[in-house]
Amino acid sequence: MKKITLLVIMIVTAFTLNAQSLVKYHGEVNAGYSVGIGTFATNRVNIHTIQGVDISKYFSTGVGVGLDYYHELYEKGKGELVLSLFLNMKGYLPATETVSPFFSLDLGVGIGLTKGVDGMAGFICTPSVGVKLSHCTLQVGYNMQRNSEYGFGYTMGSIQMKLGYIF
Repeated sequence: MKKITLLVIMIVTAFTLNAQSLVKYHGEVNAGYSVGIGTFATNRVNIHTIQGVDISKYFSTGVGVGLDYYHELYEKGKGELVLSLFLNMKGYLPATETVSPFFSLDLGVGIGLTKGVDGMAGFICTPSVGVKLSHCTLQVGYNMQRNSEYGFGYTMGSIQMKLGYIF
């Protein structure tokens, strides 16, 4: 009798428990343009990808890599290429099933790839706000890159606008 009672309790318990939501893959591709502001104002084109996880419908995190093409950073008519490596965190506030405003923060490093910026490396911080519309995103933020090149440090700021696709 004890075995049957224990078996019934286990079966009832198994049917009343809810499974935990699973962490799922989150990938996105973003293309944008940054308008330089401040002393070292330089415009740039951005192409970034983020690979990570949706922890819940309210939060995602991932690792990002991207290329930033700086227009005329040092010489007129010549552009420079910088590799961005960063950690991305996003907080969502779902309004409906397809519309979610969000706050995003990128923290990482930028590394010069082309001859004119081959000694350049520095900290990147990009807070932004945006909206997710189904699988597309629109966002606006402030991109700050602190560079150190051959012992000389400077900060470049820009207003960044991005259009993205989440898959």
